[in-house]
Amino acid sequence: MLPCAGCCYRESIPGDAHIRCVFLWRPQEVFVAPTRRVAQWFLFPFNYDPLWGPDECPNRSDGPRDAAKVAPSNPMSDILSLLGGRRL
Repeated sequence: MLPCAGCCYRESIPGDAHIRCVFLWRPQEVFVAPTRRVAQWFLFPFNYDPLWGPDECPNRSDGPRDAAKVAPSNPMSDILSLLGGRRL
């Protein structure tokens, strides 16, 4: 389970129980769902349930956000956050 509670890079998603991470992740660092079934609830970092992630996060921070480490706003990532793993 990812330790997202209290992290400054955690954000809620309007109308969803899942969360998203606004940390500026490099592609090789992004967590992937351990199984295909879990992939329904774990679209990291856009829309995920931290219960299904690994136990540790190398970028977790309790302090104030570092603006240089926050991903720039992107309309496509906002859409992915809102849609999550829904099948259209």
